[in-house]
Amino acid sequence: MSSSQRLPTILEKIHEQRLKDIEQAKSTPGTRPTDLETLLSLNVSPPQIALVPRLRQTPGRPALMAEVKRASPSKGDIAPNANAAQQALSYALAGASVISVLTEPKWFKGSLLDMRLARQAIDNLPNRPAILRKDFIVDEYQIQEARLFGADTVLLIVAMLPIPRLKLLYAYAKKLEMEPLVEVNNAEEMKSALDLGAKVIGVNNRNLHNFEVDMGTTTRLVDMVKDRDVILCALSGIQSNQDVQGYIQQGVSAVLVGESLMRAPDPGAFIRYLLDIPEPAPKDVLYKPLVKVSGVKTPEFAIAVAEAGADFVGIAFAPNSRGRVSLSEGAKIGGAIRQYRASAFQDSPTSEKASKDHPVNEPWFALHASRLSNSLSYGAPLLVGIFQGQSLDEILEAVSVAQLDLVQLQGSEPIQWAQHIPVPVIRAFHVRPDDGGSLYEVTRPGLHHFLLFDSVGKETVAWEAIKNVVEEGKVKGKGEKLPVILAGGLTTQNVSEIVRTAKPWAVDITEAIENDLENVKAFIKAAKAV
Repeated sequence: MSSSQRLPTILEKIHEQRLKDIEQAKSTPGTRPTDLETLLSLNVSPPQIALVPRLRQTPGRPALMAEVKRASPSKGDIAPNANAAQQALSYALAGASVISVLTEPKWFKGSLLDMRLARQAIDNLPNRPAILRKDFIVDEYQIQEARLFGADTVLLIVAMLPIPRLKLLYAYAKKLEMEPLVEVNNAEEMKSALDLGAKVIGVNNRNLHNFEVDMGTTTRLVDMVKDRDVILCALSGIQSNQDVQGYIQQGVSAVLVGESLMRAPDPGAFIRYLLDIPEPAPKDVLYKPLVKVSGVKTPEFAIAVAEAGADFVGIAFAPNSRGRVSLSEGAKIGGAIRQYRASAFQDSPTSEKASKDHPVNEPWFALHASRLSNSLSYGAPLLVGIFQGQSLDEILEAVSVAQLDLVQLQGSEPIQWAQHIPVPVIRAFHVRPDDGGSLYEVTRPGLHHFLLFDSVGKETVAWEAIKNVVEEGKVKGKGEKLPVILAGGLTTQNVSEIVRTAKPWAVDITEAIENDLENVKAFIKAAKAV
């Protein structure tokens, strides 16, 4: 009996349809095989991570492969309105090691665009999950597509591939530095996967011939991989912590969960339930804000501000700034700040510092706010250079000469400049009272590291609009507040109330309150007293 005759009816239909889809794509200008080969040679595919090390980052619990799946042949619609990017980011922030994205359009209502957007949504995380293209892979062309659309790995289903074809596809994926997930359902298929040399083998508890789920399928095949350098994954049917715990006891290293996660009202909470991950401790980063003192003109005043408790000292290089300093003056202030930090620095024993083998995934702006807040324990204040309307070369020169710790872009500089500046970037946004909270574009991750909201000229600061942005946060509906810096209109008299209202991560004294040290001290005290 041939391999195609052994396929179940629905799998035959999917197989036949995917072959048609592939032929159509291959004949379309722009996506012909030669086009994909050219694109791969140009290195336009997103950078990839290795699947096996990523799966091994969770000692003590199985790695989670969290799936984005709108529908299936056996269940019909599951979550037809799901947003792949939002779902992927939720999974990543909750601790998923792999995000599996269905890209088959007819029965699973997925697409390559879903996978690309899922990848983009997690690309700026410090320890992003691997992306798996979950599809019916029968041609090298699909593996090329997978790489170009951001996949780190692909699924190869032993049940639907003749062994010679399976070997060719596996070898081609490895050529593109992708370790495939090889799916099996019985002992014969497991033997084929082991003979192939597969490092990651998934046992599908759903029989593709009748679509029935038998949770014992994985259990019956566990012994075949014992004492082998193989990561064994349980696929399909996992709905509870008890299911996961049972597989842990059997030595399973990873679990793939799709339908249950897609139906969960809160995917992050469901992941924590599945994997016994404790609830994250509430963060208090938005209270007792950091204080930035801008408009400092002399080394003497910079040191006085530092001794008063400022976390940042801002020096203005912008030509039209009232407190502008020259490069040589900036260098003197920078030298004084670094000398002050060196004399005040007290090294803490490394044993008292929390140590993690792998960085924790947090939303982009929260991550950088947390990192910078922690770094201040090693020495404060940090020196910020403020620029407006200057060239990138001028900014880079000032960073070097004045030894700046951060750069603040105050004008209409191209947003991509942040990628070329060798220190973290604060991006200033000027907020009008009638903005009404429509500031969502400012939260684009991956470029500038910090957000500063300032007033426009002498207009009233739109505190309510800013509060809405802070409360909505980076991930809408996920309870993450957005860390922001507030500037413009802040005084010793109103800063306490504004901190309570808008809950900023930091506040900025513009123009250093005319270098009035006592006023600066009073402002810092009022801001940090909340």
